[in-house]
Amino acid sequence: MEKQAYATYVKRNKKGKKPPMACCICGEDHSATIENHHVEGKSNSDWTEPLCKNCHAKITAEQNRLSPKERSSESSLQNKRAFGIISIGALLKEIGQHLINLGMGMTVDV
Repeated sequence: MEKQAYATYVKRNKKGKKPPMACCICGEDHSATIENHHVEGKSNSDWTEPLCKNCHAKITAEQNRLSPKERSSESSLQNKRAFGIISIGALLKEIGQHLINLGMGMTVDV
C-alpha cells in the first residue's frame, strides 16, 4: 500500500468508521474493485479472501492452468490437493512480489 493510501486508511479508521474491505495482497480498498476470491475454487471450498480485480485476475489465471475437469469437485483427491497447492502458491507468489516491490521502494542511498 502506498504512503498516501495508507495515510487515508488510518485517517478513516481514527474517525471510528468500520475499516473497508481491502485486497489482501495490494491493500486496494475501493469497494467497486473488491471481489471475494474462492481460494480453492467454488466447488472445493467456501474459503474466500478479498482481492481487487487485478490481483484476482492474476491468481485466477494461474488456477486456470489446470483444466476444469482437473479442478472440479468430481476430480480425484490428488487433483484437488494439487489445485489447493497451486491456488495457495499463486496467492503467495503475488504477496511475495508485492513485498519485494515495497521493500525496493523503501531503500534509500545512505
